[in-house]
Amino acid sequence: MARADAPSQDVGAGDSRDACASVTQPERSSSSPSPEGVGAGIVFDEHLLTDARRDEDYNGGGEITFSGRSGGPIGRALDRALGAVDGELCPSGRFKGPGWESAYAFAAGLLIFTPRDLSASQVIPGDRPYASLFFVSAGRRYVSSDAGVAYNSSLTVGMLGLGAARSVQDALHHLSGSVQPQGWDHQISAGGEPTARYSAARQALLGDYGEGPWHADAKWTLAGSAGTVTEGSIAFGARWGRIESPWWGFTPEENMYVQETQPLLPPLASGAPIEVFAFAGARAKVRAYNAFLEGQFRHSDLDYHRGDLNQLLGEAWAGVEMRTPSGWAVQYLARLESPELRSGVGSRTIFWGSLEVSRTLQ
Repeated sequence: MARADAPSQDVGAGDSRDACASVTQPERSSSSPSPEGVGAGIVFDEHLLTDARRDEDYNGGGEITFSGRSGGPIGRALDRALGAVDGELCPSGRFKGPGWESAYAFAAGLLIFTPRDLSASQVIPGDRPYASLFFVSAGRRYVSSDAGVAYNSSLTVGMLGLGAARSVQDALHHLSGSVQPQGWDHQISAGGEPTARYSAARQALLGDYGEGPWHADAKWTLAGSAGTVTEGSIAFGARWGRIESPWWGFTPEENMYVQETQPLLPPLASGAPIEVFAFAGARAKVRAYNAFLEGQFRHSDLDYHRGDLNQLLGEAWAGVEMRTPSGWAVQYLARLESPELRSGVGSRTIFWGSLEVSRTLQ
């Protein structure tokens, strides 16, 4: 985690740009190093986790995340763009004064969606269309222990409709013995189309419960995004167990089918016990647009109009996580989401699991 140096002089109440700049553009000095870290997350649907012969709804995805400023030229350029957007949107005095910290991340990954019948080569009206997204993403976290709040933001750019998605799924299904998908020629934006998405979230602690090594905490999160998936949401979550990490570093409520790009947490303190806890939460979403179902500007053989989709969505999750003082972390999560399509065979609840593994380096 990189710490933002305190401003050398007071920032005027009316100068919101300077107040944001103290966090979005921290000074680089030997007193505030940016430790390197690397994490990997793999997400599967529930059928591949329980029965590889079945595959429907949401097929899967995965990403690799780098924390610190180790994202290379692409990561640095994307992070600067994210910082510029954050700076424009930052309210007056939001990050004013000492006590604020910031952290950075860069991720690359893939999302894949499929209909229920993978053996069909023709368009299946009423079911989810094939869709894919190869993406890179920058993420930031702004934290103030004094204020008891934290802000996360991310900027994702990528390509919809690339044929390489079929090759990836064919290889995975060959390994698992699943049915080979036949309808990729009809995916959303087939042939490739660029897309982008910005998201921001505000977390606030509701309370800590219990004393000693075993305790609980709860929080609520208000979030919004614009672009590939445009929506607003409010979420509540809680965790309980042997908790050693800060409440703001655990964000299962921030996801776009896979976890939003988030900076990794610093390793647990030397000599600290292993952290292990269970967690659960729920989120209500108002969705205005979803390119994976509605398409973008390029023609798609199967897409849906806004009136065909549910704008109000519900989501719930539960799981367990373990972290060690050496920097390793493992998380299993099961997630349930209400139907996105209003009618047809595709109007069904989505239920999938995720397995994430990460390692933070000193």
